[in-house]
Amino acid sequence: MGLRRFERRLESLVEGTFARVFKSGLSPLEIGRRIVREIDGNQTVAVDGALAVPNHYWVYLSSADHARFAEVETQLTNELIEASRTHIADEQYRVLGPVSVTLVEAPDYPEGTLQVQAQWREGVAHQTSASIVLSTGERFPVGNPFTIGRLPGGSLVLTDENVSRNHAVIELGAAGWVVRDLGSTNGTKVNGALIQESPLQNGDSVVFGATEATFELH
Repeated sequence: MGLRRFERRLESLVEGTFARVFKSGLSPLEIGRRIVREIDGNQTVAVDGALAVPNHYWVYLSSADHARFAEVETQLTNELIEASRTHIADEQYRVLGPVSVTLVEAPDYPEGTLQVQAQWREGVAHQTSASIVLSTGERFPVGNPFTIGRLPGGSLVLTDENVSRNHAVIELGAAGWVVRDLGSTNGTKVNGALIQESPLQNGDSVVFGATEATFELH
């Protein structure tokens, strides 16, 4: 059941907005299945008898495949992470810290081939104090959650007509700060890439509709 749920999540990506990118060659399903193989193949028994698995996965791709995925790398990586979390939860595995996936270019790999390597990473403390700084210089402390939109009463109320009433939300989770678009009309961008959900790091550029801002940790 866990593997099927994993595959359904990735199938929606293949058949959705970015179908053009995945219409030929290596697909997210193949990458996902290899990650599952690494998850299941690296189990170890904890002191209390629970099954523990690595929480970081390096995905090595040929230069051609890496270039083809470049325009959707953020969403693809996020989907692989969420699908991996789903599988880990379904199998009741334990992890030491947040699950993460990194795509790596391997110039010596033939197109269509890949390798996945698992790594154990201990969880790290995340900075919990953050701000959104608008291009005007206005600074807004980020609470948890922090809502953005034109709707009165939100954490950050914007008058930009390109911003939806309920546009986006920033939240602090186990893996750190993330921003999630709430189905807005004109979208949310992180460092120039249109996102549905994306982790946030210090100094990231975030655009809500046509309103530019910077995410700062302190």
